[in-house]
Amino acid sequence: MKGEHLVDELSSNTVVQLKVMCKEHGLSTAGKKAEIISRLDEFLNEESLSMDDEADAVPLPEIEEEEILIAEFLEADLIEEELPHKIASISSPNTLMDQIKQPKVAAVLITLLLATGGWYWYVSNQLEPFTADDLRYGDSIEYSILNGDLDVTDGFIDLVMDNLDSEDDVCRLHLQFEGEGSSSVTEGGSNELEFEFDNDLLGAVRAKGSMGLDWLTVEKKLTHNFDKMTISRHLSNTITDCSSFAEGADAQMSLQTTTWTEISEQEIIATKADWSLNVKNDNYQGSTMSFGVGGLLGSLESAAPGVLMVFSPVEIREVIGTSLIETGVTGTSMGWEWRVIGPDMAGDEPAWKIALEHKEIRDNCLGHARVTMWVVADSPWAISQNVDVKITGKDGDRSSCGAATQILGDMILPKGTLTLKLDIFKHDLNRGTKLLDMGVGYDSLPSAGHHTPTSKQLQDWGDNELHLPDQSSLRQYPLEVAASCIPFLSEAVAARAALDDDGYIWRAIDNRSSTKTTWNISWVNSDPNSGWVKLDISGSPSSENCTYIGHGSHNNNGAHNRNEIPPALNISMMEDDLTDRARFPVLSGSDGFFTSTGQYQPETRIGHLVVTPNGDYSDWINRFKTGDTGATTLDLSRNWNSDGWSNTLTLAMDATSGQVIGWNLYQSK
Repeated sequence: MKGEHLVDELSSNTVVQLKVMCKEHGLSTAGKKAEIISRLDEFLNEESLSMDDEADAVPLPEIEEEEILIAEFLEADLIEEELPHKIASISSPNTLMDQIKQPKVAAVLITLLLATGGWYWYVSNQLEPFTADDLRYGDSIEYSILNGDLDVTDGFIDLVMDNLDSEDDVCRLHLQFEGEGSSSVTEGGSNELEFEFDNDLLGAVRAKGSMGLDWLTVEKKLTHNFDKMTISRHLSNTITDCSSFAEGADAQMSLQTTTWTEISEQEIIATKADWSLNVKNDNYQGSTMSFGVGGLLGSLESAAPGVLMVFSPVEIREVIGTSLIETGVTGTSMGWEWRVIGPDMAGDEPAWKIALEHKEIRDNCLGHARVTMWVVADSPWAISQNVDVKITGKDGDRSSCGAATQILGDMILPKGTLTLKLDIFKHDLNRGTKLLDMGVGYDSLPSAGHHTPTSKQLQDWGDNELHLPDQSSLRQYPLEVAASCIPFLSEAVAARAALDDDGYIWRAIDNRSSTKTTWNISWVNSDPNSGWVKLDISGSPSSENCTYIGHGSHNNNGAHNRNEIPPALNISMMEDDLTDRARFPVLSGSDGFFTSTGQYQPETRIGHLVVTPNGDYSDWINRFKTGDTGATTLDLSRNWNSDGWSNTLTLAMDATSGQVIGWNLYQSK
C-alpha cells in the first residue's frame, strides 16, 4: 500500500514537476509521464529502505572557516527537520556548491544569507566572469515554460488566427499557457556530405533554399508542447465595440520550428513550422515553409529586427558576442541593449543576471520588449528567462516620437495591441563536441546566380501590354485566352473600356475545379477606376465559348502606374520551376499542387498579383527599397479532402526574382 500511495502522490504532479524531481535525484528526465513516475517510485522506495537501515546521519563535508556560520545553520536544519519522503536525497553533497543545488538546502541558505546580508558576498565568490561559449553540433537544452500569457486585439488577431476557420468577429484573443520546450542543434551525419570531398564539415545538414538549390547549413530545432492552455475570446458588439464577456476553452498545442542557416554566408535560408492544435475536440494542424519571415512574426521582425528571440532561450553568444560577462558590462546587438546586472540565483543555480531591452521598439514608440535572462558558463543558452513584450499598432500613442516614426509604425503594424509574458526555466542541458562550421566555403556551394532569371527571361510588359504573360502549356485556357474573351462580354462595359484605353490586369485567378475554366480578372485604368469581371471559358474565344458570370468595382482603387511595373518571368517559366522535382520535390504528389507526372492537381488554382505604389507612401517605399518599387507575385492554392481532413495548401513566388517565398498547409477535422 505504501508503494501505491507514493504512486498516487507522484501522479498528482505535472510532468514539469516530475522532471524537476528527477533532476534533483540525478535521474533521467526522458519518457512519458507514466515512465517518469515509475522511475521515481522505484528510486524513492529503494531510498526509503536504505534510510530505514541507516541510523547514523551522513556528516556534512568539511568547510572553510569563512563558511562556519552557513554550515552550522544548514546542519542544524537538516538534522532537526524530517524531510518529506518524496524529496529524500541520494547522499550527502560533497561540496558547498552541491549543497546549494539541493532545493531544500538552497531555500534555507537563501533565507540565512538575505537575513545576514551575506547574499552578494556569497554569489560573488562563487561566480567567475566568462565569455559565452559557441554552439556545437549536438547541443540541446530542455526547459519549462510557465506563466505564459498572450493577449492580442484588433488587427493582431487576424495575424494570429490567419489559419483558423472562423466566421466570428473576434476583437480580443487571450491565451494562457504552460508546457515544455527544447532547443537543439542537429548533428548531421556523413550522408549529408555526399557531394563533398571529405568529412571536414561533418555535422552540417543539406537543405534547399528559395531557388530549390542545395546548401550546407546548420539546422536548429525549436519545439514547444503546451499541455495546459486556455483560450479566451471576446466578440465585437455594437455597444462597446468589444464585449467584456469572454468565451473560454481548454486546448493543447504543439509547435516545432526548424531553421536552416547557410554556413558560408551565415544567413537563414529557410524556416519550417509544424504545428497542431486541439480545441474542444476539434483538431487543426499545419506546416509552413518560409524562405523569409511572414505573418505576425514577419511584421514584428520588420518593425524591430531581433525581437523574435524572445520566444525561446536566448543564444548568449548571438547577443553578447565575445564580451566578458561581469557586473556592469553593457552592449548593443541585434537591436537589443543589454547590461550585466551582476551575480544572482536562477532557481537553485548561481548565475549572471542580464537585462535586455529592444532599442528600436522603444525609440520608435512601438511599445516595449524586455528580457531578463540568467546565464552560466557551461550553457550556450540562457538557463532562465523572463519575457515582457507589448507592441502597439496603428492606434498606439506615438506622440513622443516624430511624424516619420509614426508613419513607419502605421505602415508596418496593424491596429491593436499584442502583449506577451512568459518565464523559461532550464531542466536539462546536453553539450556536443564539434563547434559549428560558420563562415567557411564548401565543395558543393552553388555558383552565384544559379537559376537567377536573365534579362532575356524577364519580360517587360508594363509599358503597353494588357497583362503579365502567361503562355502556360499545363493549362488549357491561359490568361491570354481569358483576356481575349473580354471583348465578347457585352455586360462588362467598364472592363472593356478600360482595357481598350490604357488599363491593364493587375490581379487574375484561374480556377479549373469544375468542367470549365473560370477566370476572375481585376483591372485598373488611369481614370483611376478599378474593377473586376468573372467569366467561364469552354473553347476558343467567341460569344459561345466565353460566358459572362459577373462584374463589379473595387472599393479601394488599384494604383495605375505602368512605369513602376517590374519586368517579370511569365507564368509558364515559373510553372517549369515549380514542377522540377529535383528542386521542389514536396510540391508534387498527392499532397502537392502537381501530380507525380507534373500536371496540375484538378483543385489547384493559379493567380498572380501586380502591385505598384499608390502615391500616398511613395517616398517611404523608396527609402526602404532600392530598384523597382513595384512587385509581381505568383500564387497557387488548393483545397481538398483526404482521410477525414480538410486540407488547404497555398504558395507564393516572386515573379521578378524567381524565388519561392514560401508555402503553407492547413488541415482541420
